[in-house]
Amino acid sequence: MAARLIAEAGPGFDNAANRDPLPGRRLEMEPREGGDMPELKVGLIGAGWMGRAHAMAYRTARLVFGGKPAAPVLEVVADATEEIAARAAAELGFRRHARDWREVVEDPAVDIVDITTPNDMHYEVAMAAIAAGKHIHCEKPLTNDAATSFAMAEAAEKAGVTTTVGFNYIKNPVQGVARKLVEDGEIGAVTYFRGLFNSDSAGRPDIPFAWRNSKARAGSGVIGDVGAHCFAYARHLVPEPVEEVMCDLRIVVPERPDAGTAGWASPGSGGSAMVPVDTDDVATAMIRFAGGAIGHLEMSRVSLGRRMEIGYDITGTEGALRYQYERINELQHYRESGPPETRGFKRIEMGPTDPRYAAFFPVSGIGAGYSDFKAIEAQEFLEAVAAGRPAYPDFRWGAEIQRLIDACILSDAERRWVKVAEVGPRPPRR
Repeated sequence: MAARLIAEAGPGFDNAANRDPLPGRRLEMEPREGGDMPELKVGLIGAGWMGRAHAMAYRTARLVFGGKPAAPVLEVVADATEEIAARAAAELGFRRHARDWREVVEDPAVDIVDITTPNDMHYEVAMAAIAAGKHIHCEKPLTNDAATSFAMAEAAEKAGVTTTVGFNYIKNPVQGVARKLVEDGEIGAVTYFRGLFNSDSAGRPDIPFAWRNSKARAGSGVIGDVGAHCFAYARHLVPEPVEEVMCDLRIVVPERPDAGTAGWASPGSGGSAMVPVDTDDVATAMIRFAGGAIGHLEMSRVSLGRRMEIGYDITGTEGALRYQYERINELQHYRESGPPETRGFKRIEMGPTDPRYAAFFPVSGIGAGYSDFKAIEAQEFLEAVAAGRPAYPDFRWGAEIQRLIDACILSDAERRWVKVAEVGPRPPRR
């Protein structure tokens, strides 16, 4: 049973991969001289930690998946200054650098615009890229609010460009197995979902102020930064959408030392000047799904001792699923059947029966990790661009996640249950 599920959860498993092609966007790509694969040239905007992760993902995707159906090429990179961009081009292997992000968007050689800037820039850059007819890979959260996220989604759909959002945790092949188990009724009807994403990445108060601590730059704190991943798990795995939330947001470290940089800085590297923090460090939420299931989410960036505690429990009427990031390639499946004394969670371990796993490793038990899932994310996006069809997850999917984030923010502000339909321009849809 597990082998069949794993085999069926490979590329194209999700129904988004089989939607009708985007109007007029299927690429007519011929092999280059010498029989080489056709190319898709990437322009990266933002070369910080996440920009480096994206650049590595494209390079890995080309090596692991053989450059098919189109080989990604790191064409041009832009960052806050020309000096930073030039250094990034040399270190990451881009052919050249740009002085300004607009040069990347307007460059006729660029097929894909990849956005890994702080959140407040996503909308302006993406809308310019859409107007230029570029395909777009954008990090999550999509924007700082649902209204602009849906505007981006609608503009992209109207232009017929392919888009995707960086929810790489659901690209772990084991999450395809989990979704197939739910869809096949292997745990019955879902009754409860518990999601968590806790870390101590900002646990020490001497960790300097960064753009994630600014509501103007980030839009929100942990509820948008890592809460987006919790909601992504729920949306990917539970058949019905979340329709109502009750959320509490807390700032634990009210001010941080100024290090004179917008990005990550090491503890103790800041000066004596302090900068007030206005984004949440801890978030807890209760959720209600349209089908009657309920749930609970916990998210933190100040949980000392928890380096990266990510996971979920899904309870159904006939069984349950459990996933923990510490066992990154494993899924626990419980079935309420057989003699009571022999019932228990069964471990499902990923292996080469899944073609995405097999592209990396020929045998089971070798742990795929974060960067591998980013490479799968990049590869599946390249496949969608080459086929002229929507990718999964696309901008609309990301906008619906942002709607949930906004609903949580509203719930905290007004201290009440908030229906998701109160937020954004239209009701959510899967």
